Amino acid sequence: MSNIASAVPVAPDSWVAEEERVAVLRHSRLLDTPPEPEFDRWTAALCEDSGATAAALLLVDATQVFVKSLATEGGCSAETAHVALSEPLAEYLIGRADPLADIDPPCAYAQAPVSVDGQLLGWMALAENSHRDWSPGDLRALDDAAAAVSAEITLRLATRDAARVRDFVASNNRVHELIAAAAPLADVLGELVTGIERYAPSVMPSVVLLDHDTSTLHPGAGGPSLPKAWLAAIEGVVIGPNVGTCGSAAWSGNLTITEDMTVDPKWAPVRELVASFGLRHCWSMPVKAHDGEVLGTLALYGLRPRLPLPEHLALMRDGARLAGIAIERQRMMERLMHDARHDALTGLPNRRAIFERLDEAALIPSPAGIGAVLFVDLDGLKLLNDTLGHDQADGMIRQVAERLSAAVRAEDLVGRFGGDEFVVVAAGADHEQAAQLGARLLEVVSKPLLGIGATVVTASVGIALIGDSDAREAIRHADSAMYAAKREGGDSCSFFNGTQRVRTGRRLSLARELRDAEMRGEMNLVFQPVFRLAGLEVVAVEALMRWSSPRFGEVSPKEFIPIAEDTGAIVPLGAWMLRVSCETLSRLTARGGRPLELGVNVTAHQVANPGFAQSVHQTLTHAEFPAELLTLEIAETALMVPDATSSRTLSDLESLGVRIVLDDFGTGYSSLGWLKDHPRDGIKIYGGLVSGLRDDIGGQAMVTAVIGMARALDSTVTAQGVETDAQLAALRALGCERAQGFLLARPMPEEELFTLLR
Repeated sequence: MSNIASAVPVAPDSWVAEEERVAVLRHSRLLDTPPEPEFDRWTAALCEDSGATAAALLLVDATQVFVKSLATEGGCSAETAHVALSEPLAEYLIGRADPLADIDPPCAYAQAPVSVDGQLLGWMALAENSHRDWSPGDLRALDDAAAAVSAEITLRLATRDAARVRDFVASNNRVHELIAAAAPLADVLGELVTGIERYAPSVMPSVVLLDHDTSTLHPGAGGPSLPKAWLAAIEGVVIGPNVGTCGSAAWSGNLTITEDMTVDPKWAPVRELVASFGLRHCWSMPVKAHDGEVLGTLALYGLRPRLPLPEHLALMRDGARLAGIAIERQRMMERLMHDARHDALTGLPNRRAIFERLDEAALIPSPAGIGAVLFVDLDGLKLLNDTLGHDQADGMIRQVAERLSAAVRAEDLVGRFGGDEFVVVAAGADHEQAAQLGARLLEVVSKPLLGIGATVVTASVGIALIGDSDAREAIRHADSAMYAAKREGGDSCSFFNGTQRVRTGRRLSLARELRDAEMRGEMNLVFQPVFRLAGLEVVAVEALMRWSSPRFGEVSPKEFIPIAEDTGAIVPLGAWMLRVSCETLSRLTARGGRPLELGVNVTAHQVANPGFAQSVHQTLTHAEFPAELLTLEIAETALMVPDATSSRTLSDLESLGVRIVLDDFGTGYSSLGWLKDHPRDGIKIYGGLVSGLRDDIGGQAMVTAVIGMARALDSTVTAQGVETDAQLAALRALGCERAQGFLLARPMPEEELFTLLR
């Protein structure tokens, strides 16, 4: 403390880490804000206790003094003010206290520092319009007030920092969640840079991606404040040791700092561009993969020249690490997606990609023609394998793949169907064009193979026009035509004769209409009661799907269910069926009906979906339907050779409390050994076995065996397709527990079921 009247007792350029001091002061959000009671009470008490003309809280920015609180004999000022660094503070404060005062220096002035974590923010000050020696009590009061104000500001900063850190942690968690959910890379990087800018508003972050093939940078994401035009301006920049800050960081793999872009030689070629955006500093951290490969850079821009603080360096290190994880995950997903659709030996699209292209060709009519599928099978591959060896044969397959790819048009697809079989999808090709293409394929295949002596291989080509037929059916037609060409000696083309065109035309039309049929309100459910034979009490219902098409009328489930399974439409249809049936049974119970078990058919496609069990859980929760009342009926053919995903799905469903029942047991695919090791909650006997109960001794023996086995496994047995009294009597005599069929009750809509239950 001292009795001086100058505005700045210690010059700013003598402060250590002036940049950090100013950053703390600005972060406090006390500058350019109205007076606050928390500070006015200290200046008022200080003024009253000391009897001074004025007491004030002064905060010093890099260029001026900000009078946050001013107390005089008349009370606290309702306004704040700015004072130039060159103006004497004592005279200014006295002039504010009494504008008519005749200030006659020297005036008396005293101050005590207000600081946070060692950073000087300003002073608590006393001013007197006459010479005065401040008493020890005055100086102690000044010290106490300065300490109290310092504590108040420290607490505010700590509270604000805690909220800021919580927000930053939440943003980082969202980044991790997006990465785990395989969200688009742009979304992940966008959340990352937005979180950084919210945490440190004085910087403008960006992530740029490095293309190693061209050694160029490409925008990945920019913070909200970074001009989008700037990101567009750096698109395609070639990296190098002196190419801006990001180009240099990507080139060297090291952190690169530019304090002032307007004077850094690395920015000289684009200095005018930099100035037009008002950017001054750029700090760039390379983004690396786990093996050290540079993937891009994370940069922090700003509007004034400065060096990064430790906080900024930590932000860049952590941000670059997260960006690296996201970019690597994206690259891995792209590789997996590519590998899932391409053949490992030739790099051609595989069977899955071929079927996808066929589906697209069928759904998008081409004005140029109807499109064709060409099935190419190499002649005598087994002999060549035995003669040349597998390595040479693999080389032959690769050469043929390259020749086929070079022989087709740019819009055509060449894929490897498997082994020595290839498929060409010629979009928009008509009969003549397909024939010309087939001849061209035979020609390029039959040329001598390079590096394999004088070996020549030929091919058989089958051609089918897509037209109005099912695209997947077209590939079977082409395969059939290929075998016709092979039977005639090979090295030739053959067209499919089209004898099944009418049937496949209806099938394709049904497949198209079936898409989104439930969303158009064309699908509905009926429920067939299941009776306990002891007392003929309704104990369950089986949900059955019905399709009323505006174009085809009532379509039999026997016709549209196989189509749904082949096209994959069974997955959304099955989800709709499960949801609506659970909601219906919950609604019937709420209306006064008694709780019933609900049986819903599911297919192998659904069970093989890794998310199926979770979907069932969500459906049950949403419909408020008890899991223990839900029975999923799965055809035994879908369970005889389950894969790891299906087995896990069944285990997860049982953990939910859902019952699993083998449907249509006895259709000829049963594996009693597998059933022994994997007992299920119930078995539904195939209706074909039930129909011969009265006169068929073998059928009676089969049903008796199934019932006895089910009892031994503690599983319920339901007989399907009961249509006569004789069948019902026979089932009772054999000890069958449950039955359903037209004799007992036909499938019925919700209202009829409600009436029956009442």
